[in-house]
Amino acid sequence: MQKIKKLFPRSLYARFLMIIVGSALVVQIVSVYVFYYNHLDIISKHMARSVIAEMVFVKTSINKPGYNTLLKELSENTGLIFTLEEKRRLKNNKIADSAWQKSSFYQYINPIIDPYNRFKSELEAYGLKPYEIFKNHEDDNLITVKIQSSQGILSFEVPLKKITSSTSYVFIFWMIFTVFLTSLISIIFFRNQIRFIRNLSIVAEKFGRGQDVSTLKIAGSEEIRSLTISFIKMKERIMRQISQRTDMLSAVSHDLRTPLTRMRLQLEMMKNSSEIEDLKSDITDMEKLINEYLDFARFDNKEKSKAVNIKNFLQEKIILYYSKMHRNITYSLNLDENFEMQIRKLSFKRAIMNLIDNAFNHGKKVFLTVSIFKGNLMILIEDDGPGIPENERENVFKPFYRLDNARNFDNRPNSGGSGLGMAIAFDVIAGHGGSIKLSESKILSGLKVEIMIPF
Repeated sequence: MQKIKKLFPRSLYARFLMIIVGSALVVQIVSVYVFYYNHLDIISKHMARSVIAEMVFVKTSINKPGYNTLLKELSENTGLIFTLEEKRRLKNNKIADSAWQKSSFYQYINPIIDPYNRFKSELEAYGLKPYEIFKNHEDDNLITVKIQSSQGILSFEVPLKKITSSTSYVFIFWMIFTVFLTSLISIIFFRNQIRFIRNLSIVAEKFGRGQDVSTLKIAGSEEIRSLTISFIKMKERIMRQISQRTDMLSAVSHDLRTPLTRMRLQLEMMKNSSEIEDLKSDITDMEKLINEYLDFARFDNKEKSKAVNIKNFLQEKIILYYSKMHRNITYSLNLDENFEMQIRKLSFKRAIMNLIDNAFNHGKKVFLTVSIFKGNLMILIEDDGPGIPENERENVFKPFYRLDNARNFDNRPNSGGSGLGMAIAFDVIAGHGGSIKLSESKILSGLKVEIMIPF
């Protein structure tokens, strides 16, 4: 069943055309069968029998008293021209049929490909054999039929219109023209309908990447209109929820920062002691946590996507930054010098830096590899740290999730971490329409982060 499914086209447009054209072909095949094996066969049979009856009359009348006068009148009245080659015989050596001609399928299509099939059958049915049929080289409207008789070879010049029907060619023409016309109409109609679905798909993909989405036009069939309206409402709800989350956390942050500021001022006015220093450290950690919550909630929703030279961006904003921090990254940027793609620079930089910070926090060596793979920008970040157990690799992308042992992704100096570093990176990559995957590094034996972003 799976092999059969692979033969079918994948696009909706191609499937619609296959249904329409396939249905038209089935109808035409049935029509051909009914036409050739019923209507045309009956007509051809009666026409052949009429001509053959005259030929039988000629064959049986030879050498009867007064047959010359009788056959002359028959020829003048019917237009049947014949001659007698006395004391001659036809070659009765029949060429053997090929395996193809002996097949049952050939027997079905033979009436279609051989216009003289019915005429030959009637010749054999009336005992006019052996026989030979030739095309008349002087007149295309005639065929020569030679029949063996006891007196010699009878040659008949038979008009084609008396044994074949011209309606078969008219039928074939209209059959092909009808299939062509219906297919053309279907292509125009379905192309117009699919256009609305394709536009909706493009807008949905852009919205999923966080790019600007122009006003979507409501058009097409009733189902497509309903789908477009549902998408617009969904988009509005998502944007409203994001805005509400950002506003709420901004308000919470503002409310929390006020008492924290008062506490810090009060501590500064107190005498220094180990307890006071611990409280100041706790306040600093709380401020860092609040900033991380805001980063996660805000997600740079208002930032616009721009065409960015990825190679220059990574060298100037990422690699050079860590070099100044005395953290050297071994890197390989297998990109064209002019390669650009649409990204949100600040959020993209934050995601990559979060992942590299995590690598440096838990290892000493970091490899960064960037290349193009099957229409995607592929970014690999590998380290020589302890790695992550396979059963925990999906959990680390959850907000506020922290590993109890082995590795804490958001563990920074003097900070317990909020568990949002990987969640922020995951949301940024997903917002660009990409995916992020964790596995074991074969080079450094630590963690490997694989990022795929389509362009």
